[in-house]
Order: sequence, then structure tokens, then C-alpha cells
Amino acid sequence: MSYKTLRNIMEWLVSIMFIVGVVTAALNATFAGFTPIIWFLIAGLALILIICTEVTQIREFIEKK
Repeated sequence: MSYKTLRNIMEWLVSIMFIVGVVTAALNATFAGFTPIIWFLIAGLALILIICTEVTQIREFIEKK
């Protein structure tokens, strides 16, 4: 599986987790035992993972030059 495909999957997961967090906050409920803040934290962690991976890819590209 290529890096581009994995990045797209991660971006969709971040979007879905953010939406689940908003919906659970609006309904004042939990989903799978997670409160809305946990969904936001998981989405933030995934976003940081995407950013770190992008930076690593850029650094490797620059080092190859």
C-alpha cells in the first residue's frame, strides 16, 4: 500500500473521529465508552501523526537531493 493511500485513509479517519466527537457532544452521550473529548484527542493524535509523517517524507526527499 502506498504512502499516499495511507495518508488519505488517515485523513478520512481524522474527519470521522472529529464528526463523532461533535455528534456525541451535541447529544451529550458516549459512543463505545468514549466521551467527546476522547474522540477529539484521538483525532488530534492522528492529525499529529499525519503531520510528522509528512515532515519525515519532506526531510527524506531533501536528503536525497
